[in-house]
Amino acid sequence: MHFKLLVSLILFSIISSGCSQQSIKKSNQLEYQSSKTTHKAIAVKLKKPSDLWSRLRKGLTLREHYDRQELDDKKHWDQDHQKYIDKITENGKPYIYHIINKLENKNIPLELALLPAIESTYNALSYSSQHASGLWQFIPATARKQGLKQDFWYDARRDPIKSTDAAIEYLLYLYNRFDSDWLLTLAAYNGGEGTVRRSIRRNKKNGKSADFWSLKLPKETMSYVPRLLILSRIIASPKKYDISLPILADKPYFEVVPLTTQIDISKAAEIAGISIDEMVMLNPGYKLGVTHPESPKNLLLPIGYKDNFLKALEKIPQKEWSPIKIYVVKQGDTLSEIAAQYDISTKALMRINNINGDIIQIQQELKIPGTGLDRTQGSSETLYVVKDGDSLWKISRENHVSIKNIVNWNGLKLNSLLKIGEKLKLQKK
Repeated sequence: MHFKLLVSLILFSIISSGCSQQSIKKSNQLEYQSSKTTHKAIAVKLKKPSDLWSRLRKGLTLREHYDRQELDDKKHWDQDHQKYIDKITENGKPYIYHIINKLENKNIPLELALLPAIESTYNALSYSSQHASGLWQFIPATARKQGLKQDFWYDARRDPIKSTDAAIEYLLYLYNRFDSDWLLTLAAYNGGEGTVRRSIRRNKKNGKSADFWSLKLPKETMSYVPRLLILSRIIASPKKYDISLPILADKPYFEVVPLTTQIDISKAAEIAGISIDEMVMLNPGYKLGVTHPESPKNLLLPIGYKDNFLKALEKIPQKEWSPIKIYVVKQGDTLSEIAAQYDISTKALMRINNINGDIIQIQQELKIPGTGLDRTQGSSETLYVVKDGDSLWKISRENHVSIKNIVNWNGLKLNSLLKIGEKLKLQKK
């Protein structure tokens, strides 16, 4: 009896130990699975933010042309690719996300997001000897056809939102005119619709192919299309070309702030807490450094600045938002002539001066909105000689002065074309 009891106790102990071991093993497995899940969650949290280059890469649709031997001809592009990529990334940060969004909405090849890199290196203040201006380098006539406003106060060619909309419309128009051929579309964007069409007619008349690679076009246009393809294939395969793409976050850079009253750009920068240079690069369409007295008055600000900007603005009297010039009425002046001189409507001039009729008096003082100039007190003046490759943006950065001040000190416009050897007055405190 004692022996049976002893055996039973031993068996029970073994079974209990086995169950306990299985229980521990199961508990450990559950703990491991839980730990694994936690690590997964952490891994998701630590995942790198999506890169805008990756998004752009997915939308490249002209890859069939990447192997063309013309793309390896240095006559089309012989500059340092890495330096160029670094430059366009830095310049393009405020604009590329917006451009890609617009192109995706229209289901257009994302190679076209790189077009401003070829046109202006994403410099919204870029101005050519042919009077082309802005990110997309519209000449005045084409801009007018696309409905881009150009007046004394404002040039929509330099407005990143308006010009991008107009460029996409124009590219789609050309795409339809050239039988859905993107290379011919790009050639026409650069060389002109008539130039490309005449070349196509010549080739067809002589029994030749009428694709882009077979046409005889101006030298600039024959390099223009390959340059875009060279750039896009670098973005498609950066490692292949020993290129390092700088970080470009896949998120919006700016947002629109609607305003009802004219405001000085430098004042807005001060209120927003950003540099005047960043404010100018986000709002380059305002030629005089002040929003339009009639339309548009909107500002672009970096994401996250809008609410605090509007709260701070509420505390500032509207008369302090923008500098005012005083015009003294002379013999023979009329309201309409004075309004025309400053490119504002007669009604706007009457409204700001509380004038109800057409009668004005000699020596009467009229307020002209947004045309006052900054004055720098206690400063020393130096002369800067313009060098090859200089721009207002570059000079302002190197000399730690605002673009607006350089313009004001030298009687320039923001889109003025600088000449090598030209002397600019700079004032430093």
